Amino acid sequence: MEDEAEDVESTRTLLDIAIIPFEPVTIGSGKDKPEKEGKLRKAILEATTGHNLEQLKSRMKGRLVSITVGFFLWKGSPSVTNTRPVKDLDNLMKILFDVLGPGPQGLGLLKEDSYICEVYAKKELVDEKTDEGYRVLVEEYEDQDMLRLLEKFHAKKSEMA
Repeated sequence: MEDEAEDVESTRTLLDIAIIPFEPVTIGSGKDKPEKEGKLRKAILEATTGHNLEQLKSRMKGRLVSITVGFFLWKGSPSVTNTRPVKDLDNLMKILFDVLGPGPQGLGLLKEDSYICEVYAKKELVDEKTDEGYRVLVEEYEDQDMLRLLEKFHAKKSEMA
């Protein structure tokens, strides 16, 4: 069984990182979105120090992906008012996807958000502030029909630009 898990990881896993300690960010009101994206971008770059960013981009470019993400949120203490646990899951995912993608603060690891075909996400409370952060697993997703359709769509879109 252990050998089987290693095979899956070696053939499907494109990125597997932990960004801890780091307070998971959401866009919130949107006024400081570039700052928050920049902070998350920097944290992801630090977490991928063992990887060559250009090699990661090359491995992930034009691939459909499945993303599994755990958001570890500090539950606070009786003496601290803490809103971390009430962060919405969709808002937590949005900023992460923007940073993985091609946008202004993006790392360009994903061609477009539309290449994300499957998502598993969860919020989990942690007792210690030093344990909060992200666990991000990006795996290849197989669907040739979807890939062809997206490539055709984005090719037309870039021709029109």
